[in-house]
Amino acid sequence: MTGKCLLRVGDDGNPPKTSVETTPGSKKPGGSACVFEGQVVPCRTENGFFDAASHCYLTLAPGPLPTITQSADRPPGTKYYWCWVILDVVDGKPEGIERFEPVIREPGETRTIDPRVAAQQVVKTMNFVAPQLRVSPYVQSANRVGIVNVPIWMWVTDPGPTTTGPQAKTAALGGVSITATGTVDRIEWAMGAGDTVTCKGAGTAFTREMAAGKSLKDMPSSPTCGYKYAKSSRCEKSGNYSVTATAYWTVHWTGGGMQGDIPLDFSRSIPLQITDLRPVLVDPNGPAPSATPRTCSS
Repeated sequence: MTGKCLLRVGDDGNPPKTSVETTPGSKKPGGSACVFEGQVVPCRTENGFFDAASHCYLTLAPGPLPTITQSADRPPGTKYYWCWVILDVVDGKPEGIERFEPVIREPGETRTIDPRVAAQQVVKTMNFVAPQLRVSPYVQSANRVGIVNVPIWMWVTDPGPTTTGPQAKTAALGGVSITATGTVDRIEWAMGAGDTVTCKGAGTAFTREMAAGKSLKDMPSSPTCGYKYAKSSRCEKSGNYSVTATAYWTVHWTGGGMQGDIPLDFSRSIPLQITDLRPVLVDPNGPAPSATPRTCSS
């Protein structure tokens, strides 16, 4: 099972809107799996499909079976299954025998839905939010302008269960109890200049005190999440780089004798202007220097 949650917002201070798109089928490492007494087993074998309630691999029988359990009258619509009961699991392979007594499901009994479907529905009710972003020029510079070759610090301003995790939820749907736990694997910062920086956590907040008394060449780099621009944003649209941070989550779920992982990602973007400082040599006895026009091809 895979899931993908896409979110694109501006930094306007309003809660981001989300659109969720989930697609069953492909698996992450480990994927979705059936579980018997804590051990992963195949969800289907030549003996039938795995049924967590009975600990059997079931095969639908064509009709009522001549066993002692069939002596009582059963309502129309009752289904009968041959049961190959699991006795042990050796090296991931179930071992068992065919049980004489069948598994009987009468109409009106709670019909459990596919745990993978239930897990999708539980994850959709969990509260995930794209993190709020800051970069050091927003703190260091009055006009929020960064400088070429000067370290940029990036961080999340609102770390917590909804933005950087972890968060967990347990819910019962369609006769299946699902427990889902979401954790952030990484946050990728697309810097707008073609580079992407991968950070393991929320980053380290920059404060004005960190720059006090330091020249630009002595400005410290972030210990956890940082970047240096090699060129200005002058030739970018609106004169800014668009910095986008994407939090990549993995939601691990268990329930109904199965387990699996659902990947999600949430993104937020902010604009960042980068300028370059060029020294100008001035002849004290000569005329005032004139600015040399620069083109975006230079």
